Amino acid sequence: MSGLVSIDGRDYPLKDWSRRGFSASRYRAEHYPGDKVEMTVRVDLDEEPLVFACQAVVVWVDRDRRELAGVFTRLDIQIQEQIMSTIFARAARNQDGSAESTRENATLHV
Repeated sequence: MSGLVSIDGRDYPLKDWSRRGFSASRYRAEHYPGDKVEMTVRVDLDEEPLVFACQAVVVWVDRDRRELAGVFTRLDIQIQEQIMSTIFARAARNQDGSAESTRENATLHV
């Protein structure tokens, strides 16, 4: 999986994400747990990228490893539904190895 989170005008590689939050690497800003950040998330999918803006609350920062994790807040219901569709489509594709069986569920329009 590849993608980016953009915080304060800087892009950071997406390490992991779910419907509830994210973690990013190569982090260099000065945020602390509890900070609220405005951000844009881009997850590169096979069909087309999923891109959305939201707010997140920082839950941990590892300055030695340069990683940051946060929980999404103020996330539009349409975006939540698209995230869930993406997660289920990817899980189904991984279980049966067939992209064709999940293609219609994985189409995203943001």
